Amino acid sequence: MRYVPSLILALGLTAGPALALAPPPLKNPVEALEERPLAEVQALADKGDPVGMTALGDMLNEGRAGVIDHARALVLLQKAAAAGNTDAIADLGEMSERGWAVPQDYAAAMAQFRKAADLGDAGAMTAIGYLYDQGRGVPRDYAQAMAWYQKAQAVGNDHVASYLALLYDYGHGVPQDYGKAMVLYRQSADAGNGNGYVGMGIFYAHGRGVPQDAAKAVELYRQGVEMHYPGGAMMMLGMAYADGTGVAKDPAEAVKWYAKASAIGDRMSMYMLGVALEKGQGVEIDLEQSRSWMMRSADLGYANAQLHLGTMYAEGNGVPIDHAASFRWYKAAADMNDRVGQFAAGVGYMGGVGVSTDKAKGMALVRTSAERGYVAAQEMLGRYLMAGQDVAVDKVAALKWFTLAAAGGNAYAPQHVKTIEAGMSADDIAKALAEAKTFKAAD
Repeated sequence: MRYVPSLILALGLTAGPALALAPPPLKNPVEALEERPLAEVQALADKGDPVGMTALGDMLNEGRAGVIDHARALVLLQKAAAAGNTDAIADLGEMSERGWAVPQDYAAAMAQFRKAADLGDAGAMTAIGYLYDQGRGVPRDYAQAMAWYQKAQAVGNDHVASYLALLYDYGHGVPQDYGKAMVLYRQSADAGNGNGYVGMGIFYAHGRGVPQDAAKAVELYRQGVEMHYPGGAMMMLGMAYADGTGVAKDPAEAVKWYAKASAIGDRMSMYMLGVALEKGQGVEIDLEQSRSWMMRSADLGYANAQLHLGTMYAEGNGVPIDHAASFRWYKAAADMNDRVGQFAAGVGYMGGVGVSTDKAKGMALVRTSAERGYVAAQEMLGRYLMAGQDVAVDKVAALKWFTLAAAGGNAYAPQHVKTIEAGMSADDIAKALAEAKTFKAAD
């Protein structure tokens, strides 16, 4: 099982001198086979070889076999798992986690991951850590995440160092420590993991703990593309060319790197390639191809692509308006714990747009989004609490949310603050403002 953190979504890091190219790590049989020609993988799978079936299942799940086919992947992985392949067992857990060809079920995913972890599978141990890290199906618990990542590392998975680095990078469950984060990113890079180079490059690109040096960041990304798991480094090179950061701006070169990363299953690159094709950035506009790449990215669980598709169907951008399809994509993003998706799906439930009306589900999602700091959700929740619409009137809570939304730049919230304060006592106003001042967005 290949569990690799998406460091390109965590824009920030610390440093030291650039690393020399590390030798590639020893790969397990499945990973090694996945780098062979597709025909060779297919031939082994056709013979019922567990490694071949697992490798082909991985490739079908991630679009590295020319097509995404979760249903076929499920059959292959079930056969390989029945034959005792631990990678296949863990991969079935990932399918349950993501809802690929089976209903999304974090409990089922955890059960499969634990089964594989008990058999010594380091990828499954990493996956368990990630569920705790992200709070998927279990309460978010950074201590448990750290423990499982360390278990994976103890059985020889140095790639997991990038996960550990992120905990120190953002101070999740541990004091924020850029120095320790950099050491761990280096360790990952020394293991031949492209994400280690991405982590260090991001630190230099944004000057976190080191002098800002965009050219050095690009140098590290270039090293990363030669390593195992190079998709993130390819993606970052594409972004550098798109923005002209550390290199001369070249949208066409950006598209080339997005395409390379997309071809090996990098879901964020698929999204960026879709955006480029939609807007004609470095490539001719091709809405059909754009939608195809967006779909592939969304199907792989990338929330931004899911949100993009949700808006596309809601507004009829290049497709017929389809509120049911729009809601499904917004809900998919919400299920990935995306706060914008939670708000959009909540609005859908509240208004019965694309789905049967369910005020309780809708309000719960809007509240969750607000508590996670999404300004539009805070403003909407404030209005409902002020009016007593579908919830009990609570002016103190309403003022708190309006105050937070105003601080976040919502255009309507300042007027709401004036309106509601006119009918409140000084004590209640003070209480609401105190609650807003001490508010801390949930993870």
